[in-house]
Amino acid sequence: MPKYARPVDGEGAEGPLAILGNMVKAGIIRQVRRTPNVGRKTVADALEVAPSTIVPYLGELEAAGLLIADPPKAERKRGEWVVYRVNDEMVTELYLRLGQEIGEI
Repeated sequence: MPKYARPVDGEGAEGPLAILGNMVKAGIIRQVRRTPNVGRKTVADALEVAPSTIVPYLGELEAAGLLIADPPKAERKRGEWVVYRVNDEMVTELYLRLGQEIGEI
């Protein structure tokens, strides 16, 4: 029995699904959109999870271009306070890509 079932022409959906593949990532984007320029503790508190839980997800979303961090990862010093905001253009692009793949757009 195959581990995953995939449609023949569904490769285009894998990228968007991998980026937003769980509710924590979607919740992070929703919360940062509601209250931009917030740190990880504020986001974690709003989602009722430990800050350590969202650290890897924040990194993934930043690497994917969906979140903009200040300061950016390349300029960050250890222990420096980081605030995040949503990159609306990239979120819209991801949404449109997924919509095209599932036949909504």
